[in-house]
Amino acid sequence: DDARGRLTILSLLTRLRQAACDAALLPWIGPEGASEPGGKLSVLLDRAEELCAAGKKVLIFSQFAKFIDLAKSALKTRVGEDCIYTLTGSTRDRSAPVNSFQNSSRGCVMLVSLRAGGTGITLSEADYIFLADPWWNPAVEEQAVDRAHRIGRRGDVFVYRMIAGGTVEERVRNLQARKRKLFDDLVGGLRDVSNREKFAQTIAEILR
Repeated sequence: DDARGRLTILSLLTRLRQAACDAALLPWIGPEGASEPGGKLSVLLDRAEELCAAGKKVLIFSQFAKFIDLAKSALKTRVGEDCIYTLTGSTRDRSAPVNSFQNSSRGCVMLVSLRAGGTGITLSEADYIFLADPWWNPAVEEQAVDRAHRIGRRGDVFVYRMIAGGTVEERVRNLQARKRKLFDDLVGGLRDVSNREKFAQTIAEILR
Protein backbone atom coordinates (compact mmCIF):
# COMPACT_ATOMS: atom_id res chain seq x y z
CA ASP A 1 0.00 0.00 0.00
CA ASP A 2 3.05 2.28 0.06
CA ALA A 3 6.03 2.99 -2.20
CA ARG A 4 8.18 0.40 -0.44
CA GLY A 5 5.56 -2.28 -0.99
CA ARG A 6 5.28 -1.39 -4.66
CA LEU A 7 9.06 -1.66 -5.06
CA THR A 8 8.84 -5.10 -3.49
CA ILE A 9 6.24 -6.08 -6.10
CA LEU A 10 8.55 -4.89 -8.89
CA SER A 11 11.35 -7.00 -7.41
CA LEU A 12 9.09 -10.06 -7.32
CA LEU A 13 8.04 -9.49 -10.93
CA THR A 14 11.72 -9.50 -11.89
CA ARG A 15 12.14 -12.84 -10.11
CA LEU A 16 9.16 -14.24 -12.04
CA ARG A 17 10.73 -13.10 -15.28
CA GLN A 18 14.06 -14.66 -14.33
CA ALA A 19 12.34 -17.95 -13.49
CA ALA A 20 10.54 -17.90 -16.84
CA CYS A 21 13.84 -17.36 -18.64
CA ASP A 22 15.95 -19.92 -16.71
CA ALA A 23 15.74 -21.09 -13.10
CA ALA A 24 19.53 -20.79 -12.83
CA LEU A 25 19.10 -16.99 -12.87
CA LEU A 26 17.44 -17.07 -9.46
CA PRO A 27 20.09 -16.25 -6.83
CA TRP A 28 19.08 -19.07 -4.48
CA ILE A 29 19.48 -21.63 -7.27
CA GLY A 30 22.27 -20.41 -9.53
CA PRO A 31 24.06 -22.42 -12.24
CA GLU A 32 25.32 -24.94 -9.69
CA GLY A 33 21.83 -25.65 -8.38
CA ALA A 34 20.24 -26.28 -11.78
CA SER A 35 20.25 -29.98 -12.63
CA GLU A 36 19.96 -29.32 -16.38
CA PRO A 37 19.74 -26.40 -18.83
CA GLY A 38 16.41 -24.60 -18.96
CA GLY A 39 14.07 -25.00 -21.91
CA LYS A 40 15.07 -21.75 -23.61
CA LEU A 41 18.77 -22.44 -23.27
CA SER A 42 18.36 -25.95 -24.65
CA VAL A 43 16.54 -24.63 -27.72
CA LEU A 44 19.13 -21.88 -28.24
CA LEU A 45 22.03 -24.34 -28.01
CA ASP A 46 20.50 -26.69 -30.57
CA ARG A 47 19.56 -23.93 -32.99
CA ALA A 48 22.86 -22.05 -32.65
CA GLU A 49 24.88 -25.20 -33.27
CA GLU A 50 22.80 -26.08 -36.33
CA LEU A 51 22.93 -22.58 -37.80
CA CYS A 52 26.66 -22.08 -37.19
CA ALA A 53 27.39 -25.39 -38.88
CA ALA A 54 25.47 -24.08 -41.89
CA GLY A 55 27.59 -20.92 -41.96
CA LYS A 56 24.90 -18.61 -40.55
CA LYS A 57 25.46 -15.71 -38.18
CA VAL A 58 23.28 -15.60 -35.08
CA LEU A 59 22.41 -12.82 -32.62
CA ILE A 60 21.07 -13.71 -29.17
CA PHE A 61 19.66 -10.84 -27.12
CA SER A 62 18.89 -11.01 -23.40
CA GLN A 63 18.34 -8.39 -20.72
CA PHE A 64 19.92 -10.67 -18.09
CA ALA A 65 23.73 -10.64 -17.95
CA LYS A 66 23.69 -13.96 -16.10
CA PHE A 67 21.75 -15.60 -18.93
CA ILE A 68 24.36 -14.37 -21.39
CA ASP A 69 27.04 -15.93 -19.18
CA LEU A 70 25.10 -19.22 -19.06
CA ALA A 71 24.67 -19.28 -22.83
CA LYS A 72 28.31 -18.42 -23.48
CA SER A 73 29.58 -21.18 -21.21
CA ALA A 74 27.26 -23.77 -22.78
CA LEU A 75 27.95 -22.68 -26.35
CA LYS A 76 31.69 -23.18 -26.01
CA THR A 77 31.27 -26.94 -26.29
CA ARG A 78 28.79 -26.63 -29.16
CA VAL A 79 30.28 -24.09 -31.58
CA GLY A 80 33.74 -23.37 -30.19
CA GLU A 81 34.91 -20.40 -28.15
CA ASP A 82 36.45 -18.65 -31.15
CA CYS A 83 33.01 -18.46 -32.81
CA ILE A 84 31.38 -16.63 -29.87
CA TYR A 85 31.36 -12.86 -29.36
CA THR A 86 29.75 -10.88 -26.54
CA LEU A 87 28.57 -7.31 -26.13
CA THR A 88 27.35 -6.26 -22.69
CA GLY A 89 27.37 -3.18 -20.50
CA SER A 90 30.85 -4.12 -19.27
CA THR A 91 32.35 -4.30 -22.78
CA ARG A 92 34.83 -1.43 -22.98
CA ASP A 93 35.57 -1.54 -26.70
CA ARG A 94 32.19 -2.09 -28.34
CA SER A 95 33.64 -1.96 -31.83
CA ALA A 96 35.91 -5.00 -31.34
CA PRO A 97 33.23 -7.73 -31.03
CA VAL A 98 31.01 -5.96 -33.57
CA ASN A 99 33.77 -5.84 -36.21
CA SER A 100 34.77 -9.45 -35.52
CA PHE A 101 31.18 -10.60 -35.95
CA GLN A 102 30.63 -8.52 -39.08
CA ASN A 103 33.86 -9.64 -40.74
CA SER A 104 33.83 -13.31 -39.77
CA SER A 105 33.96 -15.60 -42.79
CA ARG A 106 32.15 -18.46 -41.03
CA GLY A 107 29.12 -19.12 -38.89
CA CYS A 108 29.25 -17.51 -35.46
CA VAL A 109 27.15 -16.34 -32.50
CA MET A 110 27.01 -12.97 -30.82
CA LEU A 111 25.50 -12.68 -27.34
CA VAL A 112 24.20 -9.17 -26.75
CA SER A 113 22.77 -7.38 -23.75
CA LEU A 114 19.44 -5.92 -24.85
CA ARG A 115 20.27 -2.54 -23.34
CA ALA A 116 23.94 -2.42 -24.41
CA GLY A 117 23.33 -3.54 -27.97
CA GLY A 118 19.97 -1.97 -28.66
CA THR A 119 21.32 1.24 -30.18
CA GLY A 120 24.38 2.69 -31.81
CA ILE A 121 25.76 -0.42 -33.53
CA THR A 122 25.34 -2.14 -36.87
CA LEU A 123 25.08 -5.92 -37.10
CA SER A 124 23.88 -6.21 -40.68
CA GLU A 125 25.63 -9.56 -41.23
CA ALA A 126 23.22 -11.37 -38.86
CA ASP A 127 20.96 -13.98 -40.46
CA TYR A 128 19.01 -15.00 -37.34
CA ILE A 129 17.97 -13.12 -34.20
CA PHE A 130 16.75 -14.72 -30.98
CA LEU A 131 15.16 -12.54 -28.27
CA ALA A 132 15.58 -14.78 -25.26
CA ASP A 133 13.31 -12.83 -22.92
CA PRO A 134 10.70 -10.12 -23.58
CA TRP A 135 11.29 -6.58 -22.45
CA TRP A 136 8.49 -4.57 -20.87
CA ASN A 137 8.66 -2.03 -23.66
CA PRO A 138 8.40 -3.59 -27.16
CA ALA A 139 10.14 -0.55 -28.65
CA VAL A 140 13.39 -1.67 -26.98
CA GLU A 141 13.11 -5.05 -28.71
CA GLU A 142 12.40 -3.36 -32.03
CA GLN A 143 15.51 -1.21 -31.64
CA ALA A 144 17.56 -4.36 -31.05
CA VAL A 145 16.13 -6.06 -34.15
CA ASP A 146 16.87 -2.91 -36.15
CA ARG A 147 20.59 -3.51 -35.53
CA ALA A 148 20.42 -6.15 -38.28
CA HIS A 149 18.09 -4.24 -40.59
CA ARG A 150 20.68 -1.66 -41.59
CA ILE A 151 21.92 -0.23 -44.86
CA GLY A 152 23.97 -2.87 -46.60
CA ARG A 153 21.93 -5.84 -45.41
CA ARG A 154 21.28 -8.38 -48.14
CA GLY A 155 18.72 -11.14 -47.71
CA ASP A 156 16.14 -11.94 -45.05
CA VAL A 157 16.63 -11.77 -41.28
CA PHE A 158 14.66 -14.29 -39.23
CA VAL A 159 13.55 -13.11 -35.79
CA TYR A 160 12.40 -15.44 -33.00
CA ARG A 161 10.87 -14.22 -29.75
CA MET A 162 11.14 -16.86 -27.05
CA ILE A 163 8.17 -16.80 -24.66
CA ALA A 164 7.64 -19.27 -21.82
CA GLY A 165 3.97 -20.29 -21.97
CA GLY A 166 1.82 -19.90 -18.88
CA THR A 167 4.24 -17.45 -17.23
CA VAL A 168 4.46 -13.72 -16.59
CA GLU A 169 6.23 -13.45 -19.97
CA GLU A 170 3.15 -14.62 -21.82
CA ARG A 171 0.94 -12.25 -19.86
CA VAL A 172 3.16 -9.30 -20.66
CA ARG A 173 3.08 -10.17 -24.37
CA ASN A 174 -0.70 -10.55 -24.27
CA LEU A 175 -0.98 -7.17 -22.58
CA GLN A 176 1.19 -5.64 -25.30
CA ALA A 177 -1.00 -7.16 -28.01
CA ARG A 178 -4.28 -6.07 -26.41
CA LYS A 179 -3.27 -2.56 -25.50
CA ARG A 180 -0.45 -1.65 -27.81
CA LYS A 181 -1.25 2.05 -27.80
CA LEU A 182 -1.57 2.18 -24.00
CA PHE A 183 1.37 -0.07 -23.18
CA ASP A 184 3.98 2.66 -22.79
CA ASP A 185 1.65 4.53 -20.47
CA LEU A 186 1.06 1.43 -18.37
CA VAL A 187 4.76 0.64 -18.16
CA GLY A 188 5.31 4.21 -17.10
CA GLY A 189 3.02 3.41 -14.21
CA LEU A 190 5.43 0.72 -13.06
CA ARG A 191 8.29 3.19 -12.92
CA ASP A 192 6.26 5.67 -10.89
CA VAL A 193 5.76 3.82 -7.62
CA SER A 194 4.36 6.98 -6.02
CA ASN A 195 1.24 6.78 -8.18
CA ARG A 196 -0.66 4.12 -6.27
CA GLU A 197 -3.71 3.92 -8.56
CA LYS A 198 -1.75 3.66 -11.80
CA PHE A 199 0.68 1.16 -10.34
CA ALA A 200 -2.15 -1.06 -9.10
CA GLN A 201 -3.84 -0.91 -12.52
CA THR A 202 -0.67 -2.04 -14.29
CA ILE A 203 0.02 -4.93 -11.90
CA ALA A 204 -3.61 -6.08 -12.21
CA GLU A 205 -3.32 -6.09 -16.00
CA ILE A 206 -0.17 -8.21 -15.91
CA LEU A 207 -1.40 -10.74 -13.34
CA ARG A 208 -5.03 -10.94 -14.43
